[in-house]
Amino acid sequence: MTICPPAEDPLVCLCARVPESAILAAKCSGARDVPALRLATGANTGCGDCLPDLEELLE
Repeated sequence: MTICPPAEDPLVCLCARVPESAILAAKCSGARDVPALRLATGANTGCGDCLPDLEELLE
């Protein structure tokens, strides 16, 4: 039996510990801008350093 390592799921928002998968899931569920991502995931509610990454993931 082959055991595969877990896929990487980097944190996008360190303050709220929000992984990329949560951002992408929110986007698939209809989040189309940063305020919608913030509401859905809690990302970008701390220091704000993740804003450029959130904007990139929304493209």
